[in-house]
Amino acid sequence: MKNTTKTAATDYSQRAAITKDLLKRIAGRLSEHQARHAAQPGDWSYAGDLGRVNEQLAQVLAALGDRSGIQELGLRY
Repeated sequence: MKNTTKTAATDYSQRAAITKDLLKRIAGRLSEHQARHAAQPGDWSYAGDLGRVNEQLAQVLAALGDRSGIQELGLRY
């Protein structure tokens, strides 16, 4: 049996790496979303997608200590 000691510091480091990877993937998907929107600029569903995403990202930002996005979008936290 492998003896591994999990610490707050190692867990934080692993989770931070996952967070950075997710943010990188989000940026890539946003670029793809923008390209699809450019092909159909009159389709309101793309704006709706980003409205939902912006609300979720504002919640994430607030969870990290910055409520500015919540305030700017008039959301509750």
